[in-house]
Amino acid sequence: MNKDILLLGASGLIGGYLFEELSRERRVVGTYYKNKKQGLVHFDLLSSDIRSMPLENTGYCVMCSAMTKIDACAENSSVSHRINVDGVKRVIEKLSQRRIVPVFFSSASVFDGVKGGYKEEDIKNPTTLYGGQKADIEDFLVSEKIDSLIIRPGKVFGVKSGEGVLFTNWLEKYLRGEEIKCADDEQLSPTYVRDVARGTKELIDRDARGIYHLNFPEHMSRYQMAAFFFSYLKIKDARIKRCSIDEFHSIEKMPRNTFLDSTKFVGETGFEFTPLERCYDEIRRTFLYRS
Repeated sequence: MNKDILLLGASGLIGGYLFEELSRERRVVGTYYKNKKQGLVHFDLLSSDIRSMPLENTGYCVMCSAMTKIDACAENSSVSHRINVDGVKRVIEKLSQRRIVPVFFSSASVFDGVKGGYKEEDIKNPTTLYGGQKADIEDFLVSEKIDSLIIRPGKVFGVKSGEGVLFTNWLEKYLRGEEIKCADDEQLSPTYVRDVARGTKELIDRDARGIYHLNFPEHMSRYQMAAFFFSYLKIKDARIKRCSIDEFHSIEKMPRNTFLDSTKFVGETGFEFTPLERCYDEIRRTFLYRS
C-alpha cells in the first residue's frame, strides 16, 4: 500500500500541480501559508509544529514551502534565513525522527551560472543569498546522513491565466499593449510545471534517493524564447525588447547560465518532457480563444 504524502506549500505553482499529480494514487495532505485554498491546511515554517499534522501513515514530505523571491531574500536576510534554513531544518529533523523521507525542492541557484549544463555532482557555488540557503539545506541533508530526495527543477512555467512566468507573463503583457523586456545574455531551460510534478511522482514511486535535475533538455535566452513563442502563435506585433539581465537591477549578482543537465533523471526513468510547442498550443487555447 502506498504511503501518504505531506506536501508543504501546496498552494504555490509547483505545489498546486504536485498536489493534483500525487493525489491520483495516494492520500496527500497539502498545506498553505498565505494563499489559502480549499482543502489545504495552514502551516507556517516559522511557528507551526510539523508534529501537529496527520503523520501516522506518511512516508514522504514534499517541501515546496519557502521564501523564493531572490531580491526579497536579500533585503530581508534575517527573515529569509529563519524560513528557508532554520524552519526547514527544524521540520526535517522532526521528519527524520519519524522516518519520513523529505523531498526537498532546491534550485539551480546553488550554482554560480558561469558554465551552465550543471550535473548533480558539480560543485555548488551560489552567488545569491537564496541560492546559499538552498545549498545549506542540501549540505545539511548530506552531512546528517538523512534519507532524502533532492530535486532541482529548471525554470518552471505554467500555461494557465494567473501562472505568470515566462510565456503566460509575456502574453498577458502583449494583450495589455505593453513592451516585453527580455534578457539575451541569460541562458535557462523552460520546464513545464506539470512535467516537474510528473517527474517528482515518478521518483517517489521509484523510491529514489539523492539529487536529481528535473530540467527541460534544451536551453535558450529569454529573448530567444519570447521571439519563438510569438512567432509560433503568429503574433507579429509583439514589442519584444532585447536587453541585458543587468538592466533589471537586481540586488545581488544573478547567475547567467542556470540550465541543468537532466541526463541522470531521464536515463533512469525514461521520462519524456513535454515539447514546448504543445505548451504553446495550450496557452493559445487558454488566452487567445478566451480573448
